[in-house]
Amino acid sequence: MDAELEGSFKQVVEFVQTWEEGKKAPPEVLAQTYALFKQATTGDAPAEAPEEESKKAKYEAWLANKGMTKEKAMSEYIKLIEEKKKEFGFGGA
Repeated sequence: MDAELEGSFKQVVEFVQTWEEGKKAPPEVLAQTYALFKQATTGDAPAEAPEEESKKAKYEAWLANKGMTKEKAMSEYIKLIEEKKKEFGFGGA
């Protein structure tokens, strides 16, 4: 795995954990970011869907990434967060 990509991914993940403005994103954007994060860190979604209704949208989004490499998911996650930082703003420099 590309060490530079992995380092960039970790930095973006750390940023997202404290990004208050990002928490205001619509549910579909939150599901998409969750899905790319899970694909990048875990791989393909399990075959069995969660029973809780509140988790199904995130699961469906993750399932849509089936077969995507971890590297591609990391790259797409970084790209998506950078786009959303411009859209929702961020409290950093």
